[in-house]
Amino acid sequence: MTIIEAALEKTKALRGSRPEPHGQSPAGTRAETNARRLNDTVPLVPPSTQILAHRVAFDPERARENRVLLSSSVPADRGVIAAYGMLRTRILHRARASGWQTVGVTSAAPQDGKSLTAVNLALSMAREKNSVVVLLDLDMRNPSVCRTLGITPPTELRQFFEGGLETPADLFMSIGLDNLLIAGNVTATESSAELLASSRLEELLAYIRNSTTSPVILIDLPPVVSPEDTLVVAPRIDSLVLVASEGKTARAELQKAGELLAEFRVIGLVLNRSSDTVQGYGYGYEYGYQRGGSRDPA
Repeated sequence: MTIIEAALEKTKALRGSRPEPHGQSPAGTRAETNARRLNDTVPLVPPSTQILAHRVAFDPERARENRVLLSSSVPADRGVIAAYGMLRTRILHRARASGWQTVGVTSAAPQDGKSLTAVNLALSMAREKNSVVVLLDLDMRNPSVCRTLGITPPTELRQFFEGGLETPADLFMSIGLDNLLIAGNVTATESSAELLASSRLEELLAYIRNSTTSPVILIDLPPVVSPEDTLVVAPRIDSLVLVASEGKTARAELQKAGELLAEFRVIGLVLNRSSDTVQGYGYGYEYGYQRGGSRDPA
């Protein structure tokens, strides 16, 4: 049995089989069930069980050099921040309507800008202030979130997956935004697929859900065409966003990524370096949202 097959079997055991795409449960359609769930009163997490994040040294200038969008007060950034705001609104609207909490960000190929997209999307969601946003770097072969932000984790996320920590309590960091939690790595590991296939992923996600109120968990994943890491995680999270880069991502790579993700819920396609340039964006980094790029196979 491969790692992916083992992960799928574990997911079935934990969650049970999913309903057919267009079927109905005895209680009604999935949309009706999720709507009722959203109308329920969400219990607040007691302060004693909330996550206490480590405040880490953060250099805004270095982050800006890495094209992190920190504030709309910078005129050159306003256009692209607005574009991320549109992406945020679309994702959160679908997530809240469907009762989803976990969104994975992956790409068709390396160097498509997925980690920067995940960071900027997390910041955009945190600015909304309606949810606790948790950004996890699960690209363990090439961890980039901490490097992009210019921060050093007191405890690396991989240590929890390797069994060096009993609980995830010490993993989370803050850069000063009250409703943004970050957990990541600076050290790469080649055994990432085996680590991600373990039950530690479910333990981590359960801990976050039990220690925050209505969290949005944003996960930076490896490129789809890399070794099987993303395909190990995909069946165990709610949805995926696929990132591509205009003029760089080969059509064959994008097609292959689509085929590999066909069984999972891909809710959007982000097109970086789009020819539809955002006016005045000083870094030369161009962002676009491909119309019609969203699909929901489930």
